[in-house]
Amino acid sequence: MNRRCWSASLLVFSLFAANVFAASTGFTDIVALPTETHDIRFVSDRTVYVEGLVNGVWSGRYWSAGGRINVPYELSADSAFDLRAPDVDLSSHWTWIGSHEEPRTASGARHYVVELSGAAGAVKLRIHTVLDGTPILERWLEIENTGKSPLELAAVFPWTGRLWRTPYFYETGIQANDPVFTLGSFAKNSHGWEGWLEWKPLSDSFVDLSSQVGHGFKAPFFVVRNEVAGEYFICHLAWSANWETKFYARNDGFESHQDGPGRYAGLWFKTGPSDGVGWAGESALPQRVVSPGEGVNTPAVHLGPIQGDLDAAVQAMHTHIRTTAEPPRDQKRAYLIEYAVPGDQGYIAKFGGDTSGMNEQNIYQQIDAARALGAELFIVDAGWWDTYGEWTPSPSRFPHGLAPIADYVHKQGMLFGLYNEVQGGRGDWTHSTMYQQHPDWFLPPYALIDMTNPEAVNFIHEQIRKMVRDDKIDLFRLDYNPGFDYGLGQHTRSGIQENDYWRYYEATYKLFEQVKEEFPSLILQQAAAGGGRNDLGFVSRFDEQYTTDGLDMPEVLQNLSGQTLGLPIEMFATAFGIPAHSENRGHLDTHLRVTYTLGPPWIAPAIPEIKDMNPAILSEYHRYSDLYKNFIRPLLPTCKIYHHAPVNAHDGVDENPWFAMEFDSPDRLKGWATLVKLYKGPDEYVFHPKGLDPGKSYSVTFDSLHSKTVVSGLDLMRQGLPVHLEVPESSELLLFEAVGDK
Repeated sequence: MNRRCWSASLLVFSLFAANVFAASTGFTDIVALPTETHDIRFVSDRTVYVEGLVNGVWSGRYWSAGGRINVPYELSADSAFDLRAPDVDLSSHWTWIGSHEEPRTASGARHYVVELSGAAGAVKLRIHTVLDGTPILERWLEIENTGKSPLELAAVFPWTGRLWRTPYFYETGIQANDPVFTLGSFAKNSHGWEGWLEWKPLSDSFVDLSSQVGHGFKAPFFVVRNEVAGEYFICHLAWSANWETKFYARNDGFESHQDGPGRYAGLWFKTGPSDGVGWAGESALPQRVVSPGEGVNTPAVHLGPIQGDLDAAVQAMHTHIRTTAEPPRDQKRAYLIEYAVPGDQGYIAKFGGDTSGMNEQNIYQQIDAARALGAELFIVDAGWWDTYGEWTPSPSRFPHGLAPIADYVHKQGMLFGLYNEVQGGRGDWTHSTMYQQHPDWFLPPYALIDMTNPEAVNFIHEQIRKMVRDDKIDLFRLDYNPGFDYGLGQHTRSGIQENDYWRYYEATYKLFEQVKEEFPSLILQQAAAGGGRNDLGFVSRFDEQYTTDGLDMPEVLQNLSGQTLGLPIEMFATAFGIPAHSENRGHLDTHLRVTYTLGPPWIAPAIPEIKDMNPAILSEYHRYSDLYKNFIRPLLPTCKIYHHAPVNAHDGVDENPWFAMEFDSPDRLKGWATLVKLYKGPDEYVFHPKGLDPGKSYSVTFDSLHSKTVVSGLDLMRQGLPVHLEVPESSELLLFEAVGDK
């Protein structure tokens, strides 16, 4: 299977005989229709999707976001995937083998498989679809070479087709040249700018979204709005290397209709991994060479339509990820207050990059500081080793090793975390045992370990086991810093040169699935020069993701505003303000508010030693720590998120001088909102809560004023709360709690 298999540590779900199942998150139904085209109808929550085999092409035939089953003449025939290989026709001439339902996944989702035969019997294709009761479906392809020659996969788009055909000849206010579709996606592929979301209208043309630099900073995510139908499609491609998403918009189509001729708008898409050259018919190297008898799984696509506003689309994706894509967590170790000490910056470094201060004495002092501030998990970050690739503590700076430090952390009532870069990416590895014994395991010029080599992967796996056991770690923090690695590497498979990316990430995903299975209580946290691997493929194997290295205020808030469209807030670990530069953390009050309310707190060193801290400031840390533990954290894993500013349905990250995000419990009894004035602009922001109950009254706390009042939910939502902030980087925190409800 392409998907994560957590069944080893979870309850195994039995297969029900009934074809209809009301999952905890919503209704699902799968119907094999009695048609010559072998149509399959998938229903998940209100999403209805129909596929079938039309003239030898497996086709997407119908979408509905509102639960409406199609009438017979509404079916279309647009290819549902796009596979290309030299000298092999994979676009058509597919024949039906059969279909069946697999056992439920560990999370209880339904899993259906359609089997086709193609290329004159030389290729068997299994089309996997997972329904979890949310509006989002998951899709991947399993491609088996049943022929006698190697199969070179040059282009692979696991999901393609028409998203909308929207008649709008009866609509008012829509001119012939007005775009009907608006696309939201991440626009910057630069270090520190991962969540830079922008909106753009889709005119009559092809629009290409892509990242062709290998390890990039632009996750394969999009959300697209239909301005006439009032609907969204939201999508993740679960893939960590080069990718491409292609759109074709037709805003002024004209065709006959049962009520006469009229205009319509249509939008088609395709998404999948890329060879790094671009979306063209030819590539320099195939993405995957499939040997005779071999089978491979493509990256998965998570896609669904939603009727409603942007917040409804975002919440549907968040619920899907929480239901199906997040790895299971030990709730006693989830969403802790973390304190991380990097050795190459901050108070213990003499200058940026200096690690001489990463030593026992300073670490013990920082452990005491962390505990005094209320931290629950202490992380020894970068710089504790002498030799890249050895992952043993510096004997001069840590003469007793890390185990006594871990013991001291545990004695203080905290968990212990450790940073590493086991996949390589930077530094001098030539003095490591790995390099000296196996220089062929490295991919020049990036100092990257060749993850396509099973022996190298096993070596790394054993290094991880040793760190977990010998250093007594509770959190494993992986970082990956190669910069743009472009083509990565290439190897000869069945006599054909192949791009390494597919096998590289296939092995990487599998490694960390195995680590999680072997150490189920181990917290896996990942960074990649910031958030360079915050795609759904990578984050679905890790508990926590580092948001970005672009930690300056206010950019870090803009970044988070964009990234949380695709991923829920509890998945992020964010250091608000660069640890090396305290002046870039924003106002102290703002720093505390955003740290303790925008995901699990991740604190960089706040003081050289705890004896140096102002008692009044220490008291504020304690106040916000208590607020997080008692009010914020219980709501985090299920909260509904509302994007007010800067990112919302109409604005991108740099179109509003305010940051405003709202988080509410699903029962609408509790919630909070964090507001920050990012830069010069209007001094007042009128905040209209979206996730409260207009039929209830709420106790509203203004954190900056240390004041409470009671306001009806109806007045809050209609009239709003004026928040006055005169200077940039000042902030307000609003807490909502229903009066008379428990």
